[in-house]
Amino acid sequence: MGKPRIATKPNDLRDQLMQAALGIGVEANWPATAPTQSDVNTQVAALFTSIQQIDSLKSQLSQARATLHTQIGDGVDVMKRVDEVTDGLYGSDSPKKNDFGLPPKKSTHGASIPLEQVVIIKIDDGTAPASIFVDWDSDAGASAYQIEWFSDSAMTQSIGNAAVSASEHEIQGLTMGQQYWVRVRSVRGNENGQWSDPATRVANL
Repeated sequence: MGKPRIATKPNDLRDQLMQAALGIGVEANWPATAPTQSDVNTQVAALFTSIQQIDSLKSQLSQARATLHTQIGDGVDVMKRVDEVTDGLYGSDSPKKNDFGLPPKKSTHGASIPLEQVVIIKIDDGTAPASIFVDWDSDAGASAYQIEWFSDSAMTQSIGNAAVSASEHEIQGLTMGQQYWVRVRSVRGNENGQWSDPATRVANL
């Protein structure tokens, strides 16, 4: 399917308006009741401003996510050290570990702890072109997560999948304007949790 005659994507519409303004500027018989070159240029300027604002916000968001990932890693490292220290002081199964935000290991590890069904809490535009950002609730029993995305609501046309350690992921390399359906599940070794309810999003930007 080709491009629409009148563009709806921001950059394409801006370029189309710019071309229209050039055409109006050299057309001697342009009707007085038709949009003027000034009218068209006003729309061009408005689109330029909005596109620049969105690009700036996307850059800020990308930087904020990168900072957050670093901070999460640092925080996990600190808690691992706290876990080791409290193991030495009180024992790995001691209820005293609860005072440090750490449930006793015998109650949080092992095959007896079922994996939870995760819930997708956010699906939005990603920072890269034609990408989708997905965020979901973490599962304390999971060691990783599996995410899959499809091009149909029945989820039979698989487009891709990924295994990630964080409870969020940006799906890149999608087709702009295409709608996708996404699902996520917890993973621990050879165990798989129940798939989340699907979430859907159009890859707009």
